[in-house]
Amino acid sequence: MTRMLVNTRIRVEKALEERELGQGTLEYLGIVIVAAILVVALVTAFNSFDLGSKITEQLNKITSA
Repeated sequence: MTRMLVNTRIRVEKALEERELGQGTLEYLGIVIVAAILVVALVTAFNSFDLGSKITEQLNKITSA
């Protein structure tokens, strides 16, 4: 009876270990995807927002005051 319980427990533990294989890879893939989305959003925001002209405009206001 004890041997059967030990064997069952070993099979359950192996099944759980196999089920979790590759989870780290999926987590890293998720992080990379989120980082890529953030980079694309920042590039799009800075391309649509003319930062150089805004800075020049503000510097001209400061120097003319």
